[in-house]
Amino acid sequence: MISKTSFEALEFDRLLESASKFAKSEASRDAVRSISPLGNIKEITKRLGLIQEIRLMAQKGVPLRISPFPGIEPLLYKVRPEGAVLDPKELSGIMIFLIAAYSIADQLKERGDLPLLKDLVEGITGHPDILRILEKSIDSEGAILDSASFTLSDLRSKIKKLEGKVRKKLEEVVRDEDVAKFLQDDFITQRSGRWVIPVRMDSKGQVQGVVHDVSKSGETAFMEPLIIIGLSNELENLIAEAKAEEIRILRNLSSKIRAVSSEMESEYKVVVYIDTLNSIAIFSDRLGMEPPQMNEQTTINIVRARHPLLMLAFQRADTPKGVVPIDVRLGEDNTVMVITGPNAGGKTIAIKTIGLLLLMALSGIPVPADSSSNFPLVYNLLVDIGDKQSIEENLSTFSAHVSNIAEILKQADKNTIVLIDELGTGTDPDEGAALSCAVLKEMKKSGALLFATTHLTDIKGFVHKEEGMLNASMEFNDKTFTPLYKLRVGEPGQSHAFETAKRYGLPEEIIESAKNILGVRKIELDTLILDLNEKRRQ
Repeated sequence: MISKTSFEALEFDRLLESASKFAKSEASRDAVRSISPLGNIKEITKRLGLIQEIRLMAQKGVPLRISPFPGIEPLLYKVRPEGAVLDPKELSGIMIFLIAAYSIADQLKERGDLPLLKDLVEGITGHPDILRILEKSIDSEGAILDSASFTLSDLRSKIKKLEGKVRKKLEEVVRDEDVAKFLQDDFITQRSGRWVIPVRMDSKGQVQGVVHDVSKSGETAFMEPLIIIGLSNELENLIAEAKAEEIRILRNLSSKIRAVSSEMESEYKVVVYIDTLNSIAIFSDRLGMEPPQMNEQTTINIVRARHPLLMLAFQRADTPKGVVPIDVRLGEDNTVMVITGPNAGGKTIAIKTIGLLLLMALSGIPVPADSSSNFPLVYNLLVDIGDKQSIEENLSTFSAHVSNIAEILKQADKNTIVLIDELGTGTDPDEGAALSCAVLKEMKKSGALLFATTHLTDIKGFVHKEEGMLNASMEFNDKTFTPLYKLRVGEPGQSHAFETAKRYGLPEEIIESAKNILGVRKIELDTLILDLNEKRRQ
């Protein structure tokens, strides 16, 4: 099982967070964020196939339409006990979900060119009979409609007419000269559900009626005139009847949902899954990603691979500059690759790209690489990337590095891919190189595939002579002294520390002094590598 540490080191969570933004519900967003590697090639292939069918719909000009929908599992749990009643807002949530479910089923059920999706939605109906009743009874804001029942419509009509009568009577009272002189104002309002007029507190005995409230200042009494009390009582009775009818409607709707709550929950899970797949499909289209091939031979072959988070960064910056793709193959006769080259030349990005694309492929997510790219079904991805120095555990960078590698050696086997950044760093270069070479030998014995980066010259020479190991390097422009970010397999690279230091402003005299201190042997090795590179270009 791949550890959370590896996911974090390769920023798989950041990638999923970017994809989750295309989901139509919070449940789907959570589902995207929790995607993880699948257990076998059949499951991976099926998920990739489903995503490709969704992308095919978009390519044909009829993209899958999914309307936003709420989470309904808590509502289904609430309605299950006999006699439980959902309120209008909750019923509105069920209705919105059913609209989304019915729409998805309607788009896919007759599509002969989408066999995987058609099979997936076979059990989705959207419960059209219940949906019709809900649409007739509840609006999207959670209000009960007049059309919910004839009785409710009739009662509301009577209430409206009677309210009109009451208002007309009150308007007559307010305009009556014998009453108007005792009023604080000429408006009509409601207090405690009763229609009232504002009477001056010192004159409330001059107007026949019932006081239902007093203003905060204490200067106004809100009175219900005696003349409308009979109408108001009749109105209250009608309102009570309407309320009872509304409760009956809610009970009836809740009962219908209770009867199919299990089926509805199953449909909900399928809709969330389809929305999850659709989010990945949209994300894949944005980055031009392709479904990879999978193998069980522990061989990795990535063609024109690009780091997806780097691609997103370039897109956000709206820059014409693109991510330089890399090609890499490892497995069969060669199981260890050591990448060298200049600082800021892309070594770490290269192994992060390999690791992140592997996690994507294992999770059934298309990858930003050519469709001929082939990934192994591995069950572990062990990573040592970044400075693991720990003040709390009293570990130096080197100690933490060695501790991590020791743990990796315990776990590594033929079902494992290992990524180690800056192998041999943080201690004496000669001793660090010797330890690193011994680690490489042991790792080769384990059968795991290993990608490592380093600056140590002795490791390059060891790898060159050792069977089953490959040198690789990040290319560097010797004329402009700038990295090209291209991975070249089969040749070691130079660190180009002097050129990089010069490019970032270190004075020329310091660089020349450093060259003299370094001595002839290192200069001769760098000259040899330059000569090899020139011969290759020729």
